[in-house]
Amino acid sequence: MAEAIYIVDDDEAVRDSLRALFEAHGFDVHDFASGTAFLSSYAPAMRGCLLLDVNLPGIDGFEVLKRLIALDSRLPVIIMTARTDSRTSDNVLAAGAAGFVQKPFVAGDVMALVNGTLHRP
Repeated sequence: MAEAIYIVDDDEAVRDSLRALFEAHGFDVHDFASGTAFLSSYAPAMRGCLLLDVNLPGIDGFEVLKRLIALDSRLPVIIMTARTDSRTSDNVLAAGAAGFVQKPFVAGDVMALVNGTLHRP
């Protein structure tokens, strides 16, 4: 069974490019245009990795992360953002994210980060 990747980003081009990348590597990909859409589909049994944009319509990525933590989610979250300041990356990791990637990103870097996150002991 293929590992699942969940992508939450309001930019369709980002979702499409990440979908193509991960499907080419054998992942089962699910994408959502908003945090609300993802949370309405969330189930505690979900396994894999969540790639979550910070700037989303409605509830932002930080709020989605906060809600997942409150639900005791075991789904590791990698935050994606175009923000370049180190405070953002520090805040993301302090909030409980498993990782952080800055947009625009290199496909190989995102793949390595996801694989590292999925295979942590």
